[in-house]
Amino acid sequence: MTSKEYRATLGRLPIENPTPSDMALLCPHLTTEQALAAFNSGSGYVACPSLRVKNAFQIVSFLKESTGPAILKYSYAGRTPESYDNIKKRGEFLIYPHTAEAIEFANTNWGDELILDTWVDVSEFHIEDPSDLYQDGLEKGSPKTKAVIRIGLNRALSDLINDNSKPTMLLIDEAISEITLDPMISQEITGNRGFTVFNCCAYCGHGLGLSWCNGCGHRFKDDQKRSGWETSLPPKMVKLLQENGHVFKKEPVNC
Repeated sequence: MTSKEYRATLGRLPIENPTPSDMALLCPHLTTEQALAAFNSGSGYVACPSLRVKNAFQIVSFLKESTGPAILKYSYAGRTPESYDNIKKRGEFLIYPHTAEAIEFANTNWGDELILDTWVDVSEFHIEDPSDLYQDGLEKGSPKTKAVIRIGLNRALSDLINDNSKPTMLLIDEAISEITLDPMISQEITGNRGFTVFNCCAYCGHGLGLSWCNGCGHRFKDDQKRSGWETSLPPKMVKLLQENGHVFKKEPVNC
């Protein structure tokens, strides 16, 4: 099994009323009997192979039938102290059933794709389109989110923002060591940290203010979800979005 094949398997989640075969498929590091026992005992949280970070693991959980159908679902990613490079061990580390087997399976099958955590900070960029607003519900008047990018930075975010040697977007671009649109890999990249969220425009790539885009000028409802950001998307993020099919209606600026 390759990491891409296993990611596709995780993409089947959530699964209502899962069969033993479903449970076994999510746990290629276990026998069918071990997978069934793990999901049906204790909290129902089971460690599964990681996708990007070495000595990390994904967590799949099984919620037994109560007020609704039983469901097998994705929960989050976990870490071990050994997933951090050198002294970058931090936070609390919870061990889930079959963590060792999950790590060994990933190392054996796609270990050359896995890396240790060497980054200093993590940030998330919400790419929202102020020209495409929600038309009803609680989010009426707010821009629709088109993508979410999470990055690992090899410099502290505060240093980048306070460094005036270059435009902030270029400083961030140079400091990006990991970047992904995949929400499961995002969980692994973050590890035991918190992260800062920024909002940028899916129409032109510029930073979004509280209720307007600083680049294309489109306005929207201030839904109290943004702190305001005047910096355009770094080139690596623009490239990632375009490679994944996103089309900017106005060409993003380069600085």
